[in-house]
Amino acid sequence: MRGLAMLRNTRTIVGLCALSGVSVTAVIGWATGFFAWAVGSVRSLWDGFIAFLNSPFSWEHLAAGAGVLLVPIVIIVVIFALADN
Repeated sequence: MRGLAMLRNTRTIVGLCALSGVSVTAVIGWATGFFAWAVGSVRSLWDGFIAFLNSPFSWEHLAAGAGVLLVPIVIIVVIFALADN
């Protein structure tokens, strides 16, 4: 019986430590502006990705399409070469 009480107490202590650690990290991140920087970075990446998708005839799109087609062809050729000895 004493073991169960200690286990509950240990779980409570670990839970409180985790909660306080997350709280302190959130306050530090908010105070230093980390979250604003992270949101700005994600927004910038997203805008760049949407701009990339909206320009289907750019060189980047052609290179990405060639890579998508070229990689499976190379893998198949390597498999056939290994299987044929």
